[in-house]
Amino acid sequence: MNLSELLEVGTPPLDTWDPDYCGEMPIEIKKNGSWHYMNSPIDRKSMVKLFSTVLIQESNEYFLKTPVEKIKIQVEDAPFLITDWNWQKSEQGDVLCCIDNLGRKYLLCKNHPLTLKENNSEGKKGTLLPYLILNHGLTAKVSRNVYYQWAQLAKKINNKFYIKSANELFLLG
Repeated sequence: MNLSELLEVGTPPLDTWDPDYCGEMPIEIKKNGSWHYMNSPIDRKSMVKLFSTVLIQESNEYFLKTPVEKIKIQVEDAPFLITDWNWQKSEQGDVLCCIDNLGRKYLLCKNHPLTLKENNSEGKKGTLLPYLILNHGLTAKVSRNVYYQWAQLAKKINNKFYIKSANELFLLG
């Protein structure tokens, strides 16, 4: 099976695998969503996409998990970044489709809601930033550009701002 075929298979059954912990690998995902191996960028997007299919978070730590090994990696903030979006029509009304930095699409709904996390950047502590909750304990940070676009669409209710998707309200800030 070549790399293209592996990428087309879909999501591996990570929940059914129980491999042994095999230590750490010098892979780091930066705040901007770029992946690095031994401090050098991984420029092959297909390789990053492949790694992303076996990425999980457990107890605030990140791992690449295969059927035979589980390897710890480092993540500065969130492993993915929401970089674009569009509206899609559905039976539940208009649904906001979030697109991450790897081109994957997630619908803003009960399965993938927004959550707010405290900004830990120097000089910005205390402010809340939106993240999309993904599978396997992972999140995708909403990019500043997307956040400002959503802010223009948000509805103010009791001094809080919400965005509506799939007939649900999601707290934006």
